[in-house]
Amino acid sequence: MTMIENSDRGITLNKSLAWTVACGLVGAGLWVGIQVATLRGETGVLAQTINELRVNLTTSEARQTALTVRVRANETSLARQDERLSLILTTLNKIDNRLERMERVPLR
Repeated sequence: MTMIENSDRGITLNKSLAWTVACGLVGAGLWVGIQVATLRGETGVLAQTINELRVNLTTSEARQTALTVRVRANETSLARQDERLSLILTTLNKIDNRLERMERVPLR
């Protein structure tokens, strides 16, 4: 018994083969529909995650800029302090040299 026949009326299918094909097509349609729905849901979640990451990146960049400004201000302050300490050291060296010269001069 053949399941597919070619007759005057066209191609005819056996009833069991027709039901198998119909169920296969319905099943394939359901599977494709479920896959598309899942992908849409995942795409929405990914889009939300990307937006959150963009916000976090913007916040991080703002913090980085603020920290850079603070570090530069501290560097400038420390450079000024180093200069002041250098001047104090120079003054102390001059005083030390004068004291040594005074100690070398004989008392009269």
